[in-house]
Amino acid sequence: MLRLKQCLLSALRAAAPLPAASLHRLSLSTAAVAAATPPARFLAEDYLIASCGLTPAQAQKASKYTSRLRSPVKPDAVRAFLAGIGLAEADVSAAIVSYPMLLSCKVDKTLIPRIAQLREIGLSPPQISRLITVAPEVLFSPVKISRLVFYLSFLGSYDRVHSALKRTVFLLRSDLETVVRPNIAFLHQCGLTDYDIGKYFLVRSRILLSEPQRVKEIAARAEELGVPRNSVMFKHALHILYGLNAGMINAKLSFLKKVIGCSEAELGNVVRKVPGILAHSESKIGRNVEFLKVEVGLEPSYILHRPAMFAYSIERRLVPRHCVLRILKAKGSLSKEIDFYGAVCITEESFVEKFLLPYNKSVPGLIETYAAACQGQVAPEL
Repeated sequence: MLRLKQCLLSALRAAAPLPAASLHRLSLSTAAVAAATPPARFLAEDYLIASCGLTPAQAQKASKYTSRLRSPVKPDAVRAFLAGIGLAEADVSAAIVSYPMLLSCKVDKTLIPRIAQLREIGLSPPQISRLITVAPEVLFSPVKISRLVFYLSFLGSYDRVHSALKRTVFLLRSDLETVVRPNIAFLHQCGLTDYDIGKYFLVRSRILLSEPQRVKEIAARAEELGVPRNSVMFKHALHILYGLNAGMINAKLSFLKKVIGCSEAELGNVVRKVPGILAHSESKIGRNVEFLKVEVGLEPSYILHRPAMFAYSIERRLVPRHCVLRILKAKGSLSKEIDFYGAVCITEESFVEKFLLPYNKSVPGLIETYAAACQGQVAPEL
């Protein structure tokens, strides 16, 4: 009986509420245990994959620029802000891939002021969204926005600026006063218009963003090759030579002289007419020359005076059109000798109207043969 009473008293004391002092001690003890247990570690690479939609390879590369992030709070806020101004999830992912440091931005101190500036310069919300997907770095610096204003004025439309930004991320990184404006001034001296400069050197290449001294060297190289500054082909020559060094140019010239069988002066005439020949591979040029000489039977002098034929596709143009002309000659359908280059250089529509439709009945199967040749199939004998 006494033992039962002692057990009941112990149970009651255990069930009674703890004094305040005891609760305080318990609270301190719980806090100490919590402090001793570290929070789950934030892994930027995992976050980029799980929350931002990046591939493992993209996340690994981007994580180098997000190593200071210690929690998802800031990147979550950035993503929510971008979604709130109209960016689709895929666009946000593209922006992060392009500029991972975007996730480290402060929404109130960086993103909101930059968006306000973009609206002040006249960009619509859809244009701002498109801009962020190709050039998210514009959200970091007012300087880049001032450069954007310059290109909007110079190129004349946002769409052209967007095309240039898609081509090169360096557009907003190049200094206007020491690089871009001096290059524009020099190209003006070479006879190029603003339209030429915008079309050939912003949308199609980065020559305008190169060091001014290099641009002058490229222009001098074009003149050495026989393309004067006042010629129509000068801008094309600059565009081609931008991607070639002196060694590559000399090697290509030596190859051309050998495969074509021409003199230095004749080669200069070819380059002056079609500077783009320097950008074609040796394999393509060699195949074209062999086809024109062996299959078509053209003399080297004829080819040299019509260098545009070096650039045509053998499979899609030279072979199919030669096939049609050969059939028409064999059938006696042509009333006079047809100049091969005259048949090759015209548009597809003109070729069909001149060499296919008039003979559709007199030479059955000619159109089908031409279509088969264009697809790389062996043309049947007619």
